[in-house]
Amino acid sequence: EVVAALLGRIGPHTHPPDPGASTVTGGSSRPGRSGRSDGPDIGEPPVATRGTTHVTVADAEGNVAAMTTSNGECSGDVIDGTGILCNNMLGEDDLHPDGFHAAPPGVRVASMMSPTFVLGPDGTVELALGSGGSKRIRSAVLQVLTAVVDHHVELTAAVDAPRLHWDTDHTEVEPGFGAEVLAALGTAGPVNEWPGPSVYFGGVHAVRPGVDAAGDPRRGGTTRTI
Repeated sequence: EVVAALLGRIGPHTHPPDPGASTVTGGSSRPGRSGRSDGPDIGEPPVATRGTTHVTVADAEGNVAAMTTSNGECSGDVIDGTGILCNNMLGEDDLHPDGFHAAPPGVRVASMMSPTFVLGPDGTVELALGSGGSKRIRSAVLQVLTAVVDHHVELTAAVDAPRLHWDTDHTEVEPGFGAEVLAALGTAGPVNEWPGPSVYFGGVHAVRPGVDAAGDPRRGGTTRTI
């Protein structure tokens, strides 16, 4: 049985999963809690209390799941008789390039969430990942994918690596890029360098089934082998 629980409770430890065990990685949206653990800290409150989170699960039988879930900032409305909270995605400008109120009634709103599988030549899942982070989801997932698949970077290093994100007319950048990289980015527009890694740049939680896993410290990421 795979139990995805106690996500976001963290300590300073990671390890490759036992090939015969199930691996869970995930986290939350609250900044200020970072690290990794193979078990819970009893008595710690849950980190995931609002916003977007992601969980990736792989078991010993080859089953893999990657799930991103979000209420956005939540509108405060509840659908009668269901307990379902409505989100605020009609107010996300990135999902409405033609402008607000431009889509006809009944059209399903797109999503920035992008749980992702990388398949091997035989069709098995070699990497599963996803992220929270609003508009930064796609750039966060893409940068980890590029590092692991194209440049063969170790998974934890790929998740921890500094990130950048193009936002309309400028680039948001975490510290860690070389001066020459920042200069090249500057030719495309203004560059805003952050003082440290931030929840703003998403939280990629990933598993390579039977190999290893990584939770993003930006969003309280943790891994656990059960």
